[in-house]
Amino acid sequence: MEKQGLYIISFKGLSLGSHVFDWTIDGSFFATYEMPEINDASIDVQLTLMKHSRFLELHFALNGWAEVNCDRCLDALKLEIASDARLFVNFGEHSGENDSDGDDVIILPHGEERLDVAQYLYEYAHLSLPIRKVHPDDANGQSACNALMISKLNQYLVKH
Repeated sequence: MEKQGLYIISFKGLSLGSHVFDWTIDGSFFATYEMPEINDASIDVQLTLMKHSRFLELHFALNGWAEVNCDRCLDALKLEIASDARLFVNFGEHSGENDSDGDDVIILPHGEERLDVAQYLYEYAHLSLPIRKVHPDDANGQSACNALMISKLNQYLVKH
């Protein structure tokens, strides 16, 4: 998990206003997590942190591609990634590891000086994937899936 240290934002010394951080995350980033859905990737991330006097506002923009397994034939499938997400960071009483006021608001204890955004990058990349990940059909309406695998599936398909 050493690589994840690259995604720690030290916000204590930052002035009020906008600050931009840029990264490219790839397959080695996702490999540090247990059972990622993304096998390989090249995703450019731009994080714009807006520091206010009482809270932080983070805007994540992810653009690039991710390689996943096709849900139908299990062959590699490259998908475009393009998503935006916002995260608000409030400061207050902290009674647990993952205190939050909702999906897009987290609470850090007063005095906290850093925020590790690696988990959010992982989640936002996965959330930008479609629910059903299959090879698209070609111009003739034929699936671009692995023909041998489709043949095997059809061999064992139970038709009602």
